[in-house]
Amino acid sequence: MKWVPKEAEIAKTGDVLYFAGCLPYFNVVFDDINVRNIEIAQSMLRVLNAAGVKPVLLENERCCGHDLSFAGDRDNFEKLAKMNMASIMETHASTVVTTCPECYRTLKADYPELLGPPKFEVLHASEFLTNLIDEGKIKFPGKLPMKVSYQDPCRLGRHMGVYDAPRKVITSIPGVELVEMSRNRESALCCGVSAWMGCGRHSKQMQMERLAEAKSTAADLLVTACPKCQIHLNCALSEKLPVKKEEVAIETCDLSVLVARALNLTQPSNDVEMDRK
Repeated sequence: MKWVPKEAEIAKTGDVLYFAGCLPYFNVVFDDINVRNIEIAQSMLRVLNAAGVKPVLLENERCCGHDLSFAGDRDNFEKLAKMNMASIMETHASTVVTTCPECYRTLKADYPELLGPPKFEVLHASEFLTNLIDEGKIKFPGKLPMKVSYQDPCRLGRHMGVYDAPRKVITSIPGVELVEMSRNRESALCCGVSAWMGCGRHSKQMQMERLAEAKSTAADLLVTACPKCQIHLNCALSEKLPVKKEEVAIETCDLSVLVARALNLTQPSNDVEMDRK
């Protein structure tokens, strides 16, 4: 819980639970490639608070188990699923929101298949933010003049069919222009890696192609709604490149961070000291 911004309002029980997933862990492990994944969770909390939502956080939250499941370790995945389900049920939450598409797919599709229908609704952050915008609970104070392109995460798009919600959030921000890559939605190119299971030559080739495609849109920013997409694409940019860096280099940003920026809610990350030992 050390990652939680000091000013954030959170609860132990309530209607809306924010499932942060492995973001605190990723923040430490991938610090060397300039990916501040914890900023995603911090931004989401600030946006929720600004919309009048005081979300529940699990003090002893565990990984959702997505990677165990896809690696074939079904026994330990089942153990995690039961522990997580019990922890969520104790909060009496009616809605679980996650900024990670892998958590989203796992909680919404895989847990019910294993444990039966849950007593709560699971929404990806883009869906929940869309609802808040439609209800008038998120009002942007001014324009954010920039062009952005959007990376469709595989788990969110191909697996769960969520394509419109992220785009609705992006285009709701005054001043922001969405410029699509030539391959988008169902045809979007994957970031190249699934469940950390290998990142070889072919994965790197896919990442270079996707970055070049994003760069060709002349966007100022490549927005994604998946922490791992951001990690993999930034990782590719941090290595020795087979092309000139200016041909593929583009700033990446999570959807929740973009919304926080548009609401003037982003703050220097030094308000939270993460343990990097």
